Amino acid sequence: MSLVSPSELKSHIYDYQVQQITENDTTITETAISTAEALVKSYLASRFDTDAIWATTGNNRPPLVLDLIKTIAVYKLIRLSNVDILYDRYHDAYLEAIDILKPVSTGTIVPNLPRRGSGGGSGGGSGDGSGGDGGSGDNNSGDYSPLGISSNPKFQHDF
Repeated sequence: MSLVSPSELKSHIYDYQVQQITENDTTITETAISTAEALVKSYLASRFDTDAIWATTGNNRPPLVLDLIKTIAVYKLIRLSNVDILYDRYHDAYLEAIDILKPVSTGTIVPNLPRRGSGGGSGGGSGDGSGGDGGSGDNNSGDYSPLGISSNPKFQHDF
């Protein structure tokens, strides 16, 4: 089951751009999303319960994971064609997404996601097995930033 639908990419790319790039072939968009999800899962799977993450629906889905999937999926799409999209800007965003995933996969950064073997708890954890909260747990504030990166200018976007 996919965590992100093709229509949800509109927060990262305009519909007309997707239609032009894919020539209205929805399988291309679905493949880009599937590839992005597989990549994100591969980084998260060693430390987090990806089955629990992918089982979430609606507003319960982790915003950070959604953003990473969308960023990577859009990058996969725009590699196909550069229809009035700033390729370098999205390439940088793609690299930024990977730069976030790398320390998450090693435990240097611990987002508030269900941990592997935690019985589906809301986890995060401190990386030492103590089960710390790994974040504020307040996902309704509108400023969700489990990695504490919202104030870092490197992670600010105007697209």
